[in-house]
Amino acid sequence: MRSIILKTIQTSIFRLTLALGLIVPTAVSASSEPADVRVLVDVSGSMKQADPNAVRGPATALLAALLPDNSLGGIWLFGSDVRPLVPYGPVSSRWNALGSPIESSIGSTDRFTHIESALRTGVEAGPTDQAACHIMLITDGIVDVQGGKEASQASRDRILKTVLPAAQARQCRVHTIALSDSADLPLLRQIALQTNGLFTLIDRPGDLIPVMLDALELALRSQQLPVRDNQIVVDADISQLRLIRLNNETPIAIRGAQGVINQDTNRPGLDWYRGRGYEALIWNRPSAGTYTLETPLGPNDRILIDSPVVLNLTDLAPTIAANQSLGLAANVSGPDGIRQDPTREYRLAFGINADPIRMSGSTLQTQIDSPLPGRTLLTLQSFDATHTRQIQRMFEVLEARPEMEIANNTAQGVGTVGSPIADPSQGSDTASDRTMTAQAEKAVADLLPEDLKTWPLWQLVAIALAGLAMVALIVGLFIRPKNTHHSE
Repeated sequence: MRSIILKTIQTSIFRLTLALGLIVPTAVSASSEPADVRVLVDVSGSMKQADPNAVRGPATALLAALLPDNSLGGIWLFGSDVRPLVPYGPVSSRWNALGSPIESSIGSTDRFTHIESALRTGVEAGPTDQAACHIMLITDGIVDVQGGKEASQASRDRILKTVLPAAQARQCRVHTIALSDSADLPLLRQIALQTNGLFTLIDRPGDLIPVMLDALELALRSQQLPVRDNQIVVDADISQLRLIRLNNETPIAIRGAQGVINQDTNRPGLDWYRGRGYEALIWNRPSAGTYTLETPLGPNDRILIDSPVVLNLTDLAPTIAANQSLGLAANVSGPDGIRQDPTREYRLAFGINADPIRMSGSTLQTQIDSPLPGRTLLTLQSFDATHTRQIQRMFEVLEARPEMEIANNTAQGVGTVGSPIADPSQGSDTASDRTMTAQAEKAVADLLPEDLKTWPLWQLVAIALAGLAMVALIVGLFIRPKNTHHSE
């Protein structure tokens, strides 16, 4: 009963907040928020088993090639100690020649796995006044430092007590990528949860490249081009297009009005990058027009773009619990601000196999309740008369539990992520639960007049306060413990 009421309260508050315009998608400008990406790669001896095909090398090389100029970045190897592979600093044209050196330098030779030193190095690499940083931690193991079990436990404790608070203070989001289920999964989950990062356990070593791209897209706030009928529409506002194919069996080829663009095309502005398991086309100042893909995109392929016209989406934590609702708000903006177009179509899908939800209007506001546990892709597309845009964000949805395992494998817990609602394992709502849900939702909905958007600001504030008062009343009526004292 309590979970039903809490779910109703959560949903009603979100709807009220949407109506008042208090949830606004985050507008992103590449120039105002340069990317800051710091990569920490485990090179301990156990990586020979976790990464038998040495995918870490090409994955890291591809990431280096995709970092935009004027962003910040650095790559470190860690094992017994921490050593820079690419020193931290501004990304420039010099990064373009780093592919082969990066691939050949990432091995599996160190005896220990000093995760604490690696994280501390990544967190402290840059100044505190820069844009929020993103740290990728790639490992297959547990904290293992020289000095034995006690020294390793002390190092692990310091990660929780000092390193994570430092990461939060510096606005560093840590994305943890576990290459083996033998890794310290509770610790890696907590690191991601506590810093609003993405946690991923990789089942197959070959999945490392798409997972690293998912984390990179979070850091870059990447914009994509949607594909319809195997075609993409390139508009004149796009300054760079990056087509990434994660296999070597079907080379990139696109056909436009001027013919086919493939590996043999010699045209100014075209750059090709190839490595084990990937191929990338980077096209500066692409010609506007409609292009047909000669072979369909694979499930992990993507088309990234740079443009001043962007699809904005609410900033969301990528590691969540299954008992959390996601409030989504989106719009399209350009150099002059929000672009109004009531005929714009939005398509939203949460999960690869989900049918897209279609909505029309200048803006999008909606909510996803109780996502299923597992690795899930959110895809948002917008289509209007002049521009098409797409955003994809990967989510790791953890099991919904009152308390979650944390770093020391005890029952301390970090609490639930988001608002606690009904556990899906407890079955569907009863008829009485549904009735109470409807009554509670109606009570809150009655607070909102139909012409709300035309009311003055002071009245909107009054409505918000009235909504909070109603929530408090509902809590008092339905969640208050019953009096257990009886008169004799």
